[in-house]
Amino acid sequence: MMVGDIPAVVTLEASCVSSWCVGQVESELERKTGLALVACSSFGEVQGWCCGFLVGPDAELLKIAISPQWRRQGIAGALLQELCCQFGERNGERIFLEVRSLNNPALKLYTKRGWVQVGYRKNYYSDPVDDALVLISKLQ
Repeated sequence: MMVGDIPAVVTLEASCVSSWCVGQVESELERKTGLALVACSSFGEVQGWCCGFLVGPDAELLKIAISPQWRRQGIAGALLQELCCQFGERNGERIFLEVRSLNNPALKLYTKRGWVQVGYRKNYYSDPVDDALVLISKLQ
């Protein structure tokens, strides 16, 4: 992701639950051990984005969001795969994330790729209130 992608990513975020503000998105470009990726259509339209960071052998996926009109087309899976691949190339061994317990499409994406639940956080999310499931996967 580049600075020029920020306005489109913030617009995309506005259509998502638990949306991030411009400052949160900008801060991901400043994170020294972070990685932020965007997926774009052949016309340059930002379809989705993700970000995370790596500290030692552990990575964390902080955000993955896909524009509503581009969902269920494999974009989230492609972004997730690329993020995991790049963290693996940087000697990462495992990656964690929190996901809303009621986010069935995301849970399907992660479990289909071998992620397993290792934790639970009651009322972790707000607007709307939801629990978080903590998932982990090995990096390859």
